[in-house]
Amino acid sequence: MQSIYNIKLNSAEDTPDFLDQFKGKASIIVNTTVGCGNANQMEVLQWLQEKYAGEDFQIIAIPTNDFCGPGITKGKWSQGITCGADSANYGKDVYGTTFQFSQMVASNPNEHVSEENGKNGLGQENAPPHELYREIQEQISFINHTLTSQGVPLVSDENYSWWLNNRGGDTMGGNFEKYMIDKDGYVTRHFHSTVLNYDVEKTLKQTLLDSDTVFMMGLGRSQKIFEEEYAVVCKEIEELIAGKKSILNPAYKKGE
Repeated sequence: MQSIYNIKLNSAEDTPDFLDQFKGKASIIVNTTVGCGNANQMEVLQWLQEKYAGEDFQIIAIPTNDFCGPGITKGKWSQGITCGADSANYGKDVYGTTFQFSQMVASNPNEHVSEENGKNGLGQENAPPHELYREIQEQISFINHTLTSQGVPLVSDENYSWWLNNRGGDTMGGNFEKYMIDKDGYVTRHFHSTVLNYDVEKTLKQTLLDSDTVFMMGLGRSQKIFEEEYAVVCKEIEELIAGKKSILNPAYKKGE
């Protein structure tokens, strides 16, 4: 296994070696898109970017069409994304994001899902996952196997939020899967795609407001659940900024 930051990937503007700039920073890698009910998390991710600005932390957005296409987003973004720049421009236009976006890649390492539908959000044939996500899958699988062998359950009742109590990440459930990365580029843990869902996607919300339609945060979601998730994610970020290392990190194994 290798540092995520060593993997070759272009930026949304097609600049090479996109991940190289994040060496020495803790980060959250998240698969973003446009036509998705989880896209409201762009706002929350921006809160985190601003909260920890200047503290060796970065949100890293990796756009994908693996799960969503047209259907949720309204107005100029209603047709989904065709490239990384689309996701970046949507984030800036709708949510005022300042974090950085890569090129669009295939992200879904879940072979069972791919075999069932065979199509991405735009109806195109699924492409093999990019090296970045193959590496993330391998690292998360190793971490989960290690924790299970130590008696840590895959499912717990530690938190009020159901989505915090289910350890996973080696397969994907949707867009906005969140992977915590230590300063050397190794995965420490995963947060479910629903974690940090706060509100309705902003362009859809405006459409609903204009038509006097009642809307909610989402099935099973509440302010209490969101606040707990936000606090847990913030704690993990702060630990990574302070120097927490993944069990995969060679420095961890040396006790540094």
